[in-house]
This record gives sequence, C-alpha cells and structure tokens, in this order.
Amino acid sequence: MASTDSVEKPLEPLFPRLPGGPRRLKADEVARHQKGRLEGAIIEAVARHGFASTTVRELVTLAGVSKSTFYEHFVSKEDCFLATFDSIVERVSEEVATAYGSSGALRDRLLAGLGRFMDLVVERPEVAAFAAVDSLTLGSAGLAHRDRFWATFEQMTRQYFVDEPLQQQVSEITVRAILSGISGVVYQRLRHGTTRELPDLVEPLIDWAFSYQDSDTAPIRRAVAAAERTLPTGSGREEEAVGWEEPPDSPLSRAKLSQRQRIIRAAAKVVSERGYEALSIPAISAAAGTSNQTFYENFNSKREAFLAAYDVVAEKALRVGAEAFESEGDGPEATGTALRALTEHIAGNQVFARLAFVEMMTAGPPALDRSEEMLSRVISSFGAGSKALGTGVPRVALEATAAGIWFVVQREIASGREVALPGKAPELATLALAPLSATA
Repeated sequence: MASTDSVEKPLEPLFPRLPGGPRRLKADEVARHQKGRLEGAIIEAVARHGFASTTVRELVTLAGVSKSTFYEHFVSKEDCFLATFDSIVERVSEEVATAYGSSGALRDRLLAGLGRFMDLVVERPEVAAFAAVDSLTLGSAGLAHRDRFWATFEQMTRQYFVDEPLQQQVSEITVRAILSGISGVVYQRLRHGTTRELPDLVEPLIDWAFSYQDSDTAPIRRAVAAAERTLPTGSGREEEAVGWEEPPDSPLSRAKLSQRQRIIRAAAKVVSERGYEALSIPAISAAAGTSNQTFYENFNSKREAFLAAYDVVAEKALRVGAEAFESEGDGPEATGTALRALTEHIAGNQVFARLAFVEMMTAGPPALDRSEEMLSRVISSFGAGSKALGTGVPRVALEATAAGIWFVVQREIASGREVALPGKAPELATLALAPLSATA
C-alpha cells in the first residue's frame, strides 16, 4: 500500500481506447473489457493511496470509461473492490491448484502449491497487497471474500491431515489458524517490501503447519488444563476510578477524568458502537461533552484520538496477559493461563474487542502499523514460551503462530462470538505450544 506522502503519477488513463469501425468488439466483449479495466484501475488507485482515498471519479479516469459505465458494472467503489478481489482469488486459486495437482507425495504437492502462491506475490506485489493488506481495511465487509481467498489452501491442508491416518486429526480452528498464520507472514512482507524472502519461507512454513499433527504432549496437556480454569473474579484487573462503560460526559467522568481522557474514551465509544466510518470530530466532542476547540487542543485529527484510545485499551490487555503469564512461573501453564486471562478480558471488554480486532483495520495504514506493533509484542511472548520449553523455534514459526491466533480471535469477534472466547482458550493454548513442543 503506497503512502499518501509519496509522489503520485499523473492521473491519466491506464488502458488504450477500444477499436472502432469494422474492428469494433461485440457488446459482451466490450463489457468484459470495461470491467477488466475498472478492476485494473482500482488496483492501481488503491496502491497509490489506499481504498479510503480512492474515488469513483478517479477510477473512471484511470479506466478510460464514463461514470455511467462504472455504475453499469458496480453499485459502489466497495462493490468494485470486492469484485476485483474475487477476480484475483479466482486467478490465483487456479494457478495454485494447478501446481498442487502435480504428481508426487502430498507434502511435495503442498510445497508446490504454496511455492507457486509465494512466487505470485513476488511477481505482482501490488495485486497481492490489494488482496492481503488493503482488503483488511474493509473490516467485516470483506470477511467472506477473504475466506474465499484461502479456500483452495484450506482444502489442500485438510486433505493432508485426512490422508495421514496415523497422525492426530486437527480441528477446524487449527486449519484456520494455519492459513491465517501463513497470511500473516505474507502480510508482514508486503507491508515492509520484503516479499522476495517468501519463497525461502515455504518449507519452514510447511514444517510449522505439520507441527500440529502431534499436539498431544505432556506440556500441551498442562497448558490446556490451565486454560480450562476460570480465573477468580477480578484476577488481573485493575481498579479504575471510572470504568469504560461509564459515559464520557457523565458527572462522574467529568469529576474524575481529564478532558483528554474523556475525548479518548469518547472516540472509543463512537467507534465500538457505530464503527470507524461513523467517527468524526463533532461525534467525539458530543460524546465527550466537550467542544471541537477542546478536541483540537488535545488532538490533531480523529484518527489520532482513535489511535490514542487503542493504545490505552491495548496496553491494558497486554498487561492482563503478561501478569497472568508471570503468575505461573516458567512452565507451559503460563501460556494457558495467559490465554485464558486474555480471552476473558476480551469477552468482558467490548470496546477493546471492537477496536483492536475489527475497527483498527478500517482506519488505514497508520492503524495497521499500530496493530502490527502489538502483534510483535505477542510474538515476543511466544518467544518466551519457547525458551521456557527449552527449545529454539524459527522466528517465522513464532510469527505465523501469533498471527494465526490473532486472526482466529479476530474472526470470532467479527462474527459476534466474543463472549464465547474463553471457551476457546484451551484450543488457543494448543495452537500456541504445538510448534514449540514439536522442536523440543
């Protein structure tokens, strides 16, 4: 995704005009050509400055078509984005399936399929970024489309575990975590412009995925048992002068919180209740019971206030997990207890759940970067778990594990199932520790 600070190319049509006269194309061919040009235009526009800043006017200019032609194919720019996403998925799936369908052992076929996918990312990073990075900014609207993105690999992964009858069968969540972990690794390289690393990571990622074949080990059983225990009421929770459920403009909030704190909580309240798209400075000021002038005395933009709110709730969540981890010493129980504490915290804090796992993605590149920082800290905690088991695990395996768990949790929240997350803690503990135990 290009930075908005970068120097943009002049806004000119990307495609040549269609031939007229005797060489004129048939109506259905013209329609397909126009649709393809609009899809190419939105990939180019989003690569330049992101989906939020892309306009229909820009798309028709780049595609060399009229606005009425645009609306013959799409109802909105979001519809155009999602249709383009689906076209990319179809083409990539065909190539990956062809590579996977080559003869040989199943592991070799998986290596070929994932290898072809990584090669495609290297060859067309702007298209890959459109699908793997920019689609995140659509939040829940893109969820079903992203699922289809990984459907081909999901089928391949399931087939492997089905065809290995002597090995432990994996759950639905495990398969999803494997695919999400790989997606997270690709996402990181796209964000940092290091996609050329990806082909060399194919084999380590396949090894990481296969580590989930044998997750019935003594350390994992201990972690799962710890994750099954409901924590005492108030465990890992700080007493706050004003709870986050208190309206930011209430008499109690006015008495106990500074204006900056009230603005931060107001931004969080608006986003958690109505979504980032509904966030505006007047909406924040109204919820905080302050003036727009007071807002600008504390923040420069609505995004800055939103990110400040995220920082507060994210730090608290990380602290809850870290304190639970440290309370158990160095054993695998620490991971299970930490995941139980974190899932209970998420289930009981809708503001954090919505901000961190759903709305952060819709707020654009700065928010994605902030979310990435938090995920890096989670990866570091898995590194601590690795040392506790007396083993060293490749960095990419830790990265994929953390991303896999993160996206599993994100999906549960986006689907409205956050209150059930504590019940998933034992399975999340298995996801966290199986790759560590496999190399112990």
